[in-house]
Parts: sequence; structure tokens; C-alpha cells
Amino acid sequence: MQLIEIAELLTSQPAVLSSLVVIGLALCLIGYRIFRVYSAVIGFLIGVLAGIYIVVNYYENAVVAILASALAGAVLFALIDEFGLIATGAVFGYFAGLYFLPEYQIYALALAALFGLINLFVEKPMTVIITSVLGASSIALAVHMGITGMHIYDVIADPRRTFDMIFSNMYFNLLWFTLVITGIITQYVAHKEEVEEE
Repeated sequence: MQLIEIAELLTSQPAVLSSLVVIGLALCLIGYRIFRVYSAVIGFLIGVLAGIYIVVNYYENAVVAILASALAGAVLFALIDEFGLIATGAVFGYFAGLYFLPEYQIYALALAALFGLINLFVEKPMTVIITSVLGASSIALAVHMGITGMHIYDVIADPRRTFDMIFSNMYFNLLWFTLVITGIITQYVAHKEEVEEE
């Protein structure tokens, strides 16, 4: 199988939708428990972006540079929880800023910095809320894409429209809100049971 065939398979509609739903359910229901894995994935993705930057500007061997930086990012984020906490809070703050004030990107950057720092100091509640929101958003986006036939490339082309897609009508609003509340309650109940068992 050629590299281009693998890329087409991974970006096919069924693969993207099922990935969004599975990742969304995991984040929504057990996001705090799997935070180290989630953090490593964030580090891997940031490493891939750093590797692409290195390849474009400095290095010729693309595969080696991208894989090395991706693995380094994954290991670094898995070992140092604070990096994952900052990145999670920053992504949440950035998208919240884009949603509420889309014309003023500077506020999105300020909210990203603010939420990144807040997530360091109020780790448990913020991580539970953020992973529930991100998981619910992933599932609602997958449902919207499945119903409308929209492809992942349409979402990547303009990520600011993601919230408009998720909240496009009352049913999506209800789905998203129900998933967020269910995720928060499930994560807190699971944590409470863990504490009681110890």
C-alpha cells in the first residue's frame, strides 16, 4: 500500500467520523483518568508541527525529522504533566475566544494564556470540564459531519466555523449540553469512587 493510499484511507469519512466519536467519548467520560495518554497525544501532535517546521526551514530528511520531533514531544508531554495542562487550557481558551469574539483574535490569544495558567493551578476541576467540553464538541462535530456530508477538509480549511457547525440548531445544542453534563458528572463520580476505595 502506497503512502498516498494510507493517507486517503485515514482521512476517509468513516475513519474520521468514528475517530471523532471514539476520541470524544473517551475524553468526555474518562478524560481526567487518561490525561497522561491525552497529554502524550498533544505532545505528539505539537512535535509533528515542530518537525514540519524543521523540515521546511532546515532539514532535508522529512520522515526522520518529523518522527523524531513527534516522539520527543510525546515523551516530554507524557513525563511532564504541566505541559499537557497548559496546552489543554490554552486550546480551550483560544477556541472560546474565537467563538465569543471572532473579530478580535488578540482576545483569543489572551484567553489561551489565561486558561493555560488557570489550568495549572485548578487542575482537577478545569481538566474535567475542559475534557468534557472537548469530547462533547468532538461528538457533536462528528454527528454534524455525518448528517450534512461535510468532510474533515472543510473543517480544517476554516476551524473558526467549527462552533457554528456544532451549535447550528437546537438539537445539536441539546446533544452538546447533555454530553458535557454527562461527562462532568461521570468523571466526578468515577473519581469519588476511586477515592472511597482507597
